[in-house]
Amino acid sequence: MSLKEFRNLFLENVLSFLWRQWSAVGVLGEARSDDPWVIDPEALLVFTIEMGRCEPRLFDEAMDWLAVNGGWIDLQRLRGILKIHEESQGRIMGALAAWLAANSNERKWKNLANLYNPSAPAETGQATSLFYQKDGQPYPPLGNPDTAFMAYGFHRPELTLRKLTREVSVTSQATLRFLLRMLFGVGSRAECLTYLLTHDGGHPSEISRSVGLSLRGTQDALIDLSRSGLVLTRIKGKRKIEYWLSQERWWEFLSKGSLTEIKKPVWIDWISLYSALARCWAALNETSREGLSDYMRSSRLRDSFELVANEFSKSGLAIPALPGSNVSPQDFEKAFETFILQVFGAQSWQNK
Repeated sequence: MSLKEFRNLFLENVLSFLWRQWSAVGVLGEARSDDPWVIDPEALLVFTIEMGRCEPRLFDEAMDWLAVNGGWIDLQRLRGILKIHEESQGRIMGALAAWLAANSNERKWKNLANLYNPSAPAETGQATSLFYQKDGQPYPPLGNPDTAFMAYGFHRPELTLRKLTREVSVTSQATLRFLLRMLFGVGSRAECLTYLLTHDGGHPSEISRSVGLSLRGTQDALIDLSRSGLVLTRIKGKRKIEYWLSQERWWEFLSKGSLTEIKKPVWIDWISLYSALARCWAALNETSREGLSDYMRSSRLRDSFELVANEFSKSGLAIPALPGSNVSPQDFEKAFETFILQVFGAQSWQNK
């Protein structure tokens, strides 16, 4: 398989995967709720505004979803995730927030738009195309530009929402985060409970890193939750306080059933995983532009791909292993092709 074919394989599988995640939370499409993990809407959104530049319809359907369900987005987490991405991601999010501030009832978008507000509006001739064709070439400017995006330096046609998005359904494993936000509000309490319901327990510093919130905010939320008597503490390892909860009691409450009837959802660190996938995509674009040897190309790609494999492996899901460092560049890329096809066909995964 050529590098171009491999890049296309990666892109098509990632886009298909993103469509599946958005359809599970209400975007019009072939919804499927049997993926075994808890969806992270903030990490999903940040990754989508990067990969969605190659799929305008996906980008716009995500905006349609935000116009309906944006109240469930945690802006504090969103800002934290954006800090680890390229500056252009922040500007795209600023443009998106400015559009939402003008076209939805959520006032919070105005604050986010102001956070990434450019110093001066871009002229049409100076703006960067927001969307790219799948071969990497920018879309030619068509129609009237959207003023909200133009102000942030991106040219795209005026956006009109179809308003076909459904409200988030909280009847599946994948939407546990949304259920907890509906019960406890958007913020650190819901995030802490999402973590504790998918782990045996955790120290505040461990939980804060995993959920993408500050240690202070996480610690305060855990202390408040423990006062209820339904989130417990214990000493574990060098007298560190660990928080935990009775999963059987909580799942009986949340699902109106018993733990024996429930398949506990899988925790995936989507912030790290999507960041690793973004690095893979950047590496594929970089190596396709440079005249690198097979060895150097494979070496650059391997570093990025191993980040993806490591993040998936932490989840406890049964995934195919990547080959060791002693295999040839051709064999490694073939193995990763198999890995990508299996990983993004995740409906067939089972817990180990």
